[in-house]
Amino acid sequence: MSFGEMVILGIIALVVVGPRRLPSMLRSAGQLIGKVRRMAMEIRTESGIDEILDAEGIRSEIDNFRRLAAGEIPPDEPARTILPDREREYPAVGCDAYGALSEDLVPYVPSAAADEPPPLAIDDGGPSVGTDSGLLPPSAAVKN
Repeated sequence: MSFGEMVILGIIALVVVGPRRLPSMLRSAGQLIGKVRRMAMEIRTESGIDEILDAEGIRSEIDNFRRLAAGEIPPDEPARTILPDREREYPAVGCDAYGALSEDLVPYVPSAAADEPPPLAIDDGGPSVGTDSGLLPPSAAVKN
């Protein structure tokens, strides 16, 4: 926020709240912001997100994004210091590996009944099997 925007917001707050209540409102707003910051720090320490970021090596990437947003790194020029971690992006083993199967995959095991041929359809004079849906041509329908 620029200085001019802050002055305009201050004037609007002075007009809306009034000069007598403005200092107490600003004090309570500051206390509220302090409480929110303390709660955020408590949640951050209890969740262990900092340790997770360090263990996964993500903190350096977040720092690079912050430097890019701040304009320290030009967006059109590829940074030589920012190299992808190939092992993390393309792991050789694990559930994220290329060609890996799903963890909840149930292998197909044919049963003894699968060795028997399916029963033939009986022609009862009605429409042929599959012809009404257009899946089989009428000549391909099984008739006894």
